Amino acid sequence: MNVEQILENEYKLHPQIIKVLLKKGISDLDLVKSLFQPTIENLLPPRAIPNMELALKEILKYASKETILIWGHDDLDGTTSTAILIKTLNMLESNSIYYIPKRNSEGHKLNKFGVDYAYENNIKLIICVDTGLSSYEEVEYANEKGISVIIADHHELPQQLPNAIIVNPKMGGSFPHISASLLSLKIAIGLLNLKFKYDINYIISNMPELIIYSALGIIADKVPMFSENKIIVDLAKELINRYSFPLFKIFSMITGQSPNLYSIIPTLSSIHSEGFRHIAVELLLSNDEMFIEEHFIKIYKKTKDTLSKLDQEVIRIKNENKRVKGYLLLDLRHIEPEYIGYIAGKIKEIYKVPVIAISADEINKIVGEIRAPWGYNMLDFLNSISDLLNSYGGHKLACGFSMDVENLYDFIEEVERYFSNYKKQDDNENYDLILDKFDDEIIQNIDNLRKLGVRFRILFKGNLKDIVSKIKYYPIIDPNQILSIYAPEDLNYIVVLAMEDGFKIEEIG
Repeated sequence: MNVEQILENEYKLHPQIIKVLLKKGISDLDLVKSLFQPTIENLLPPRAIPNMELALKEILKYASKETILIWGHDDLDGTTSTAILIKTLNMLESNSIYYIPKRNSEGHKLNKFGVDYAYENNIKLIICVDTGLSSYEEVEYANEKGISVIIADHHELPQQLPNAIIVNPKMGGSFPHISASLLSLKIAIGLLNLKFKYDINYIISNMPELIIYSALGIIADKVPMFSENKIIVDLAKELINRYSFPLFKIFSMITGQSPNLYSIIPTLSSIHSEGFRHIAVELLLSNDEMFIEEHFIKIYKKTKDTLSKLDQEVIRIKNENKRVKGYLLLDLRHIEPEYIGYIAGKIKEIYKVPVIAISADEINKIVGEIRAPWGYNMLDFLNSISDLLNSYGGHKLACGFSMDVENLYDFIEEVERYFSNYKKQDDNENYDLILDKFDDEIIQNIDNLRKLGVRFRILFKGNLKDIVSKIKYYPIIDPNQILSIYAPEDLNYIVVLAMEDGFKIEEIG
């Protein structure tokens, strides 16, 4: 039987639900298992990902005799990915170093400085983690200097791929929406298996911190929390209570909170690169409690102050923009570039429109972050203006770019032109399901799947009185008391987000 038949006959899913799951990436029988039985035994094998075998052999070829450079990305998914590979290469007795470019002066991707450094220090292999897919010219430059490049990146695949060994879950053999940290964990599993015949159980028993690192990256990067991502996060929640980790011990001592994956993320995410030294990576790798305490307490206090200031900035923007139509372009050049994504995300949640936030780096280049609500593909926009940009990449709803300041005026014009001509996609693209009646089978399917981490965005139309009366028998999240204030017969539609905690009332009209 194929996937559709298995989902229908064995899991008793409605055909409409099956279509949604296929669209969300549950495309083969192994992924069906990872969805419905999210245990470590059902994590898909690393070598199922295209090019993984080639990448593993390339790493092992250099691991015993050459220095390997890990080139990371300056966010928590990138730093945890870096820590996973450094820890694994140390296990292989490889001499490895890492570099994470400063985003406010170097951008995100591999750059020629990194290639030159590798060449001058006789480094023959660069592994890019959580970055690299847009580094076409830089990879060519590395190849010319005799340096091999592996790109382990989970972002959307560009039209033109660099001439490197590319390992990306969107190529197949994995849940397509895993984090870079889980992709790095799969590389670690593959390396330890190929070299020592160790399996995932060895890592759980002897290197449980790798599971923790991976889970932190998964949560921080806000990838879909089901299938393989859920497997790792659920396991990490067990391990954090089973083992003592120096970083979490100090976190608990300073904050008074019990060890918690979610609570530590804002502090670790607030740390930014110094180049060859990234304190988040150092904190993750260190067993020195004095070192961890010295740095963590400073960062924790600074993070609280910074988030308070950023939230004040969000309030200011909200007060200055009473009405927004189509999109919002924010000039945040008074804010450091590493924080504009946070602000863009907050504003997007308020207005439910794409938010483009720009700042300037240390050499006066424009850097930008885009956050968009469900249904948009902002990478399409960046593709359409690629001639104005120095670099860009990311995900459809969350992406970044950089450009020269002299292109800013043209960029603003292109933004206005794009959204003036933007045709809102039909409802089939903006919602997982459109229902004009309360279908008990469909809603029961959704209720079961949301508990496994699958989110559904549902547009209810039609007989809303009947729909509201029935959906109230399920756990409802309605913080604004929408269903209490408005009579169903006065409404044309209701948008509901089915999530792990329940059915959230998102929008009415």
